Amino acid sequence: MGGKSPFMKKIKELVQDIDPELLSYNEEEFWLYERYYDYVKRYAAERKLYATAVALPLVRGLHNGIYRKSSVVKDGISYRLPYVIHCLKVCCTLIDLRLPLEPEDEDTVLATALCHDLIEDIPFPNGGRELYTDYHLTPAIYETVLTLSKRRDFTEEEHRAYFQKIQENPLALLVKLADRGNNVEDLYNMSIWKVHEYVQETKECIFPMCAYARKHYPHIISSFTILQDKMKNLCEIAEILVGRYEEQEKQMTSKLERLKEENLKLRHKMLELQL
Repeated sequence: MGGKSPFMKKIKELVQDIDPELLSYNEEEFWLYERYYDYVKRYAAERKLYATAVALPLVRGLHNGIYRKSSVVKDGISYRLPYVIHCLKVCCTLIDLRLPLEPEDEDTVLATALCHDLIEDIPFPNGGRELYTDYHLTPAIYETVLTLSKRRDFTEEEHRAYFQKIQENPLALLVKLADRGNNVEDLYNMSIWKVHEYVQETKECIFPMCAYARKHYPHIISSFTILQDKMKNLCEIAEILVGRYEEQEKQMTSKLERLKEENLKLRHKMLELQL
């Protein structure tokens, strides 16, 4: 977002008003997600999306020092991926859909995509209301991020209510589906049982939300369809991998049992020879 346009001047003013310590980040890691960051930055400038433009440096700073489980290798060196890359990819996914929304709603969706994990992961003194009281976002963005946030100790009933609340908010639902799609891409970093659990939750909770969306939000049905198809394909691949792992585990277990039996027989023979 170069130049001295009124938009750029306003963004600069808003960002300068935020505590600079909150915006600090490891510049040596920026190359790992620079292309995603710049893509969102350019799009926000083109569309004059103020909240999205402000959320970019804010999220980069607040997630600084937090990493994904995945890594990338360059010149023989492995680098951990900063967590912000996930937020950026979720936002980029939604940008690529060219959502048929009014600018205000699009700004809310994209800024929420960037901020969607903040309330869960950052111990805000005021529960995240700082997003609009201190960081120049909007109450709508705060409410949407809050809708997407959950505790790790949710009961089964609270879990169902969580998904129910999301599907009743089309903007939150768009972010949730894009978020789930990106997480499904990273299933290879999970344990095999976590993969199985995650795929099952996607099938039982996320896909029904897609069906709900197609029925109740026809104006953005194509976006929901694209997001669902992506998750479906990735889940099918994950299930194939889980199936192969389970088959290999059965074979290994069977082989181990045979070895145990052979070892037991050998021990009996040795005892007989000693007698």
